[in-house]
Amino acid sequence: MPTHRKLHSFSAFLFSLALLLLAPLAQAQESLVVTVAAEDDASALEQGLEQALVRLAGLRSESVHELVEALLAERDDEGWIAALERRQQVEDDRWRLEFDPFRLRTALRDAGVPAVLGERPGLLVWAVYDQGGQRDLLGDAVDGPGVLRALQDLAEARDMPLLFPLGDLEDRRAAQPSDIVGGVTEPLVDAARRYEADGVILLHVRETAGETEARAIAVHDDREFRGSARGDAPEGSAREAVALVLDQVAERLARVPADPDWVRLGFSGVQGYAAFERLRAELTRLQAVEVARLDALAGNTVVLQVRSGLDQDDLVDLLRGSGFARAEVPEDAPEADAWLDRR
Repeated sequence: MPTHRKLHSFSAFLFSLALLLLAPLAQAQESLVVTVAAEDDASALEQGLEQALVRLAGLRSESVHELVEALLAERDDEGWIAALERRQQVEDDRWRLEFDPFRLRTALRDAGVPAVLGERPGLLVWAVYDQGGQRDLLGDAVDGPGVLRALQDLAEARDMPLLFPLGDLEDRRAAQPSDIVGGVTEPLVDAARRYEADGVILLHVRETAGETEARAIAVHDDREFRGSARGDAPEGSAREAVALVLDQVAERLARVPADPDWVRLGFSGVQGYAAFERLRAELTRLQAVEVARLDALAGNTVVLQVRSGLDQDDLVDLLRGSGFARAEVPEDAPEADAWLDRR
């Protein structure tokens, strides 16, 4: 190979390596952003802090509420807390707040607050909007008075994936409104396999004179969880009923991590920078993983140093639930504590 081509290849390698090494630093600087409606900045801080902690923990709980109060008590003379990067008023009653997710995760761990550490289950929402005896199956084509839109906002606020059916002919044949209203879960769990969901939520939103009632049943891991709410608006009642069952689902999955330590995990079938970046982003989305940084790169394998509050076996088990499987050590591969591959 000519000398200039060798220099070009070596320079390209160094540039790619620099991107790999700097990527974790850039990711660590990302903020957790929430927007709240509040009368003043003090109320905005309290609401925003609770929303941020609930998103990271995956559920509302008494221990989350107590941590909010403890962090607010540590504000300085100007009303700032260490985990807050910035807050600004964007409209008369709306505020935008940016939090440091690393500091908040550390606060959750140090306070012993249970959090959903692994991949969060994707639940398919079968929803019926009931008004004046007319029952509509909600989906892409029909959303009633914004019920699914409100649940999409809830899913984002919780960082909990909610799936929504197409509401097409196949769905209307498989999911009967009478089953959703009656809480008959088995045929609706079967119908959700089309969407590869981890479970389902049955939601019945009914308007009566002067108020709205929403009843939700979540089915996950062969267990049922129930919640109901009343209010003036159907979207608000639906959101609270679904929030209640999400709290119950997440409570069974939540764990308190120990002090974090480093584990070297090897992954096969990772070819190039783009694949590495997707893998690292996937790992750092898990609450169990604080940092994932490059240790070694060889062929289509990569070894990452992963900082986690779980020990090696528990972390590998958690990743198995996220679509990975233990793998044999590849030939001529770098050293790692455990090797994994996609199932």
